[in-house]
Amino acid sequence: MLWPSGASTGTIVAGNGTFGTSFNQIYYPYGVWVDSSSNVYVAEYQNQRVTKWALGATTGILLAGVTGSAASGNITTKLASPAGLVYDEANQDLYIANSATATSTVMKWHVGSSSGTVIAGTAGSPGSSATQLSSPMGIALDPWNNLYVADRSNNRVQFFCNGNTTGITIAGTGAGGTTLSAPYDVKLDSKLNLYVSLNSGARVRQFNKL
Repeated sequence: MLWPSGASTGTIVAGNGTFGTSFNQIYYPYGVWVDSSSNVYVAEYQNQRVTKWALGATTGILLAGVTGSAASGNITTKLASPAGLVYDEANQDLYIANSATATSTVMKWHVGSSSGTVIAGTAGSPGSSATQLSSPMGIALDPWNNLYVADRSNNRVQFFCNGNTTGITIAGTGAGGTTLSAPYDVKLDSKLNLYVSLNSGARVRQFNKL
């Protein structure tokens, strides 16, 4: 929904109020992105897809994934419970976190392509090493397209330099209940300070710029 500042009601900008697989519906929207033209991009967790909703549109357009069909192993033409979503408008690239534990990757998917490329995590091999993720949720990009990942089941935030598939732990120790516990989303402010929402503990933590 679009909820203008100061308004007491919102306006539906994607979906029709009922969940389903049709392109006038959405199903478990997890990640949302709005571009400079007010187009809305939705990562549909249950529908295994990302759709684009133009301003004023009543139906969405499929950009990534196959409706209702989840990826397994190293398949790059499908998504697996997409959650975190970022759109790099300048390069027309979608960044999508596949949160399904068995997949546990982040993909870069160029708009218009029929498949994506794994840029973080090892497809079909979840884990806690520097090249693995486990149920990644929210993601963020900095101005240099370095990637930040809320690595939920590993209780950490991973940082991947642009073009590098080996991550660095920048928040959390990997043990729930210590520094982070089940991080769900990550955001950067204009000074590149990091904000992490925690599902376990019901709080948001701030970490200073690297």
